[in-house]
Amino acid sequence: MNKDNVTHVPANLLEKLCEAALDSRNVRSDVRQHVVSSLIQTSLRGVDSHGIELLPHYINALDAGRINPRPTYQWMQELPSADVLNADHTFGHAAGGEAMLTAINMAKETGIAAVAVKNSTHFGAAAYFSLLAAEQDLIGLSFTHADALMLSFRGTRPFFGTNPICLAAPVANESPFCLDMATSLVSWNKVLRSKNAQEQVPDDWGCDSSGTPVTDPNEIISLLPIGNYKGFGLSMMIEILCGILTGMPYGRNIIRMYADPIGQKRYLGHFYIAIDINAFIGLEKFKLCLQEMMNAVREEPSQESEIPIQVPGDPEKQIYNQRYKQGIPVSPTAYERLRNLGKEINFEAI
Repeated sequence: MNKDNVTHVPANLLEKLCEAALDSRNVRSDVRQHVVSSLIQTSLRGVDSHGIELLPHYINALDAGRINPRPTYQWMQELPSADVLNADHTFGHAAGGEAMLTAINMAKETGIAAVAVKNSTHFGAAAYFSLLAAEQDLIGLSFTHADALMLSFRGTRPFFGTNPICLAAPVANESPFCLDMATSLVSWNKVLRSKNAQEQVPDDWGCDSSGTPVTDPNEIISLLPIGNYKGFGLSMMIEILCGILTGMPYGRNIIRMYADPIGQKRYLGHFYIAIDINAFIGLEKFKLCLQEMMNAVREEPSQESEIPIQVPGDPEKQIYNQRYKQGIPVSPTAYERLRNLGKEINFEAI
């Protein structure tokens, strides 16, 4: 994002806009709470591709019938440490939030629990769900699959999605450790934002129709996996958890977020795990040991003395603190879309 062209908007103002926009579409309050919390938290953490800038897209999906604003949840297994939630095509943020909270409650009783979600939609940033567990002193893991956007290793077209994985865990003296990563180097939304900004991109982001890396985002039809065949393999692993295990479509059968008609339901699956740390080691000992490890990593020698070694989640923590004080930077294109949405619902505060 070009820092010279952004508009900084206070997080609480964007939160009110999000609340008002979803309320204007009759989104039920419990669903709305998860969506708002996820979008604002994600933008504050600097993950702009999955934050508040997606709100207009979600509103369009509600209007077109892709997303159900008032779902009837169905719990399908109700075992002591495993369950499946039929999300009834509501926001993935909401279905995933309910699934993780259920996994947390079960894990507190059984030590470890897993909840799968089916018939869902895009769930935003995986960190939102894992942090729900870490904030209650559990380890949380979150997974989802997505439409085919990642180039198959040595292939010419995508088959699996950018299928993310996230782990969050509590730490003694700071906010939770959080690794949230896609199995591609960047997200598709990041490519779209570069298209809107008319910016060239690095040649390790994506490829054209022949599988050749390109720097023009308009030519990119597939994203490159992290670690070549290793990222490709991780994506397939997550597809097994989120597609095969939930009975949802997989790979190229998944309805695309942007390229397919927005009225089509996506039938996405997610998978969540919550781990009670006390079932394995004392909670306080775990938190202290993790803190010691993180500090030790940060003290490792760096190739560039002015840039210290960081652990996963450190950049997001720093950005969160900055944006909480200074506001969330919004690109010109996204700002105009948010302003137009605000005008449409008589919310003209931005």
